[in-house]
Amino acid sequence: MSLTADQVRLVTESYVLIGRSPRPYSELFYHRLLIDHPFARALFPDDLRHQAFVFEKTIAILVREVGNIAGLRPTLADLARKHVGYGVKPYQYEAVGAVLIATFSEILGSRFTPEIREAWETVYAETAGVMIAEAYPDD
Repeated sequence: MSLTADQVRLVTESYVLIGRSPRPYSELFYHRLLIDHPFARALFPDDLRHQAFVFEKTIAILVREVGNIAGLRPTLADLARKHVGYGVKPYQYEAVGAVLIATFSEILGSRFTPEIREAWETVYAETAGVMIAEAYPDD
């Protein structure tokens, strides 16, 4: 499912608001991920500061290129292969997506409209779909 021009706009505009949160979204994301999905703890170093920084940079790139996720295929393929090396399994992408959406919903509160949720869910589904296809071609 490709994003519409309106969804691209919603993702871009909502990301600006998310970035204004007093607590970095990456911090909230990893806190929620590790509480909701303890399996993930083994995938990360004890100190998550660098991981959170890289995560935010990756999301920023994704948002910047949100109208052309297919153009990010080489970058996403490389990232996906790295995730295989870290021990990430295909089914875990769903949990990560749910935590990401929940994090953005928590930050934006009532401003996280159903339309914005759907736009972010579409972005994540497209991104995860590319990564899973690249990292696990035989699945």
